[in-house]
Amino acid sequence: MKRFTWGLLLLVPLAAGCAETLPPPDLHVLSSLPRESATGPGSPAAARGPAIGVEQANLPEYLDRPEIVTRSSANTIQVSQGNRWGQRLQGDITRVVADNLRGLLPSDNVFVLPLRRREPLAHTVAIDVTSFERDASGNVVLNAYWSVLDGQTEAERAGARARYVEPVEGEGYAATVAAMNRAVNALSRDIAAGIKRVTARK
Repeated sequence: MKRFTWGLLLLVPLAAGCAETLPPPDLHVLSSLPRESATGPGSPAAARGPAIGVEQANLPEYLDRPEIVTRSSANTIQVSQGNRWGQRLQGDITRVVADNLRGLLPSDNVFVLPLRRREPLAHTVAIDVTSFERDASGNVVLNAYWSVLDGQTEAERAGARARYVEPVEGEGYAATVAAMNRAVNALSRDIAAGIKRVTARK
């Protein structure tokens, strides 16, 4: 019994030493589209842009976690302990779509909801993501339904079920995140085009 106890005492510091040598995880974030100075924040065109509210994107629970998720088969997902999101993926998608819309419409009046101040909105954007990860073929696939709602009546004015497939160009999770970024940018362009169509009909 005494020999067993001493064995445990020797294993505890050894295990602690191993834990201390683990490198910190790489943190990844999505980024916005580059802006043109003529239509960027603070430009005359952007100042006259419509007031748009972007709701927090809805994600399935399996994606709402710090680790980056990949899919190895139709029914199997994997998580990377060494590669994580710098913030919740839900908030990162919402932040980038809102920032992209500021440049694509262009409009300085695009806000992430809920607003802390009373602001009459022309439109509200809603995004429901059903899947968003690198699949077994090596492509990033984003499936989502986006809609543009009337800012006052909440009636749907535009919307579509969309699927974006982006090849992963390169190795590692940085290349995977870059492909995911391109998919979110493509989603942003479709939403901006929908808002422009709705605005043109008025």
